Amino acid sequence: MIAPDHPELAERYRMMYERVKNQGVEQWLKENLEGPNVDGLVYLCKFAFFTGIITKAEIGRLLELSTAERRNLVKSWYDDHREKGCGTC
Repeated sequence: MIAPDHPELAERYRMMYERVKNQGVEQWLKENLEGPNVDGLVYLCKFAFFTGIITKAEIGRLLELSTAERRNLVKSWYDDHREKGCGTC
């Protein structure tokens, strides 16, 4: 997982927010969006993935995850979605 003090964290966060905004779906982001920090970037990746903006490969690159870490993270998002329903991101 990307380190909290990674020099590109703020830029990656800003870039992901802009990608969501450019798709016209930023109104569905949670009101208390955290960031720029790791939790905020993970949230933006989750939101962007479930809205079809980014791929699993992009999640891995942005968050600096191994294949296994990425697989486990995305699986946890699907598990959360199945348990709680739409709107959990």
